[in-house]
Amino acid sequence: MRNPYQIEPPFYVSFSGGRTSGYMLRMILDAWGGTMPDGGHVLFANTGKEHEATLQFVHEVEQRWCPVVWVEYRDHAKYAIVGHDTASRHGEPFAALIAKRKYLPNPVARFCTSDLKVKPMSEWMRKHHAEFTTVIGLRYDEGRRVARLRGDSSRDIAMPLADAKATRQTVLEYWAASPFDLTLPNGDQAFGNCDLCFLKSRAATDRVLEHDRSAATWWIEQEHRIGGRFRKDRPDYATMLHQVTIQGRLFQEYDDDTIPCECTE
Repeated sequence: MRNPYQIEPPFYVSFSGGRTSGYMLRMILDAWGGTMPDGGHVLFANTGKEHEATLQFVHEVEQRWCPVVWVEYRDHAKYAIVGHDTASRHGEPFAALIAKRKYLPNPVARFCTSDLKVKPMSEWMRKHHAEFTTVIGLRYDEGRRVARLRGDSSRDIAMPLADAKATRQTVLEYWAASPFDLTLPNGDQAFGNCDLCFLKSRAATDRVLEHDRSAATWWIEQEHRIGGRFRKDRPDYATMLHQVTIQGRLFQEYDDDTIPCECTE
């Protein structure tokens, strides 16, 4: 039986800086004897809004396991190559994209994912390979998202976690036994991906704000600059910050550890 993690190159692993894609990367390395094959690459697309723990995790992976190419969106050059020490940490690539578009991404128009992540990584790959496979870390227990991407005929996509029937529990068990791990505040996945991503549930947003109210500053600035909101079905970020500051966390319900876009955790 074919090993789903032994993907034929050329390919790139879309590494989000989270546990799931980190586990997937480890399985791919193991399937190839511990090192990436010729034509196999690991790319991390930094938006500037990731938690510092995410950047440290990516850096630890590249120190312990294999090289990681860090890319960031740029308006005219399409992307720039950065690294742990030079990566943006104040949302600069994301803000530049919003300024260019002159409107905010939202649940219907999620151009932040495509322009900040998919396109820069794809552009880097096209400089090295005419054709390639994109390896995405969606698990077996993320059936709807897997099915949606399976229907994307515009790209050659591999989802070995889904093929191997790996679940969230599979991933957590691996990292529980690992000599290193992603160290988000309180171990809470709410802090993964962009810190206050508009696709996160209100409960996750409240938890981040309760821990670090300064996280709202960038999001408030973008809404004020554009004169709009990232979401029409909830208050703006200034109001949500005010509510958490005055009333504490308002939303307590459980929410999944991932968000419904390609920014996999």
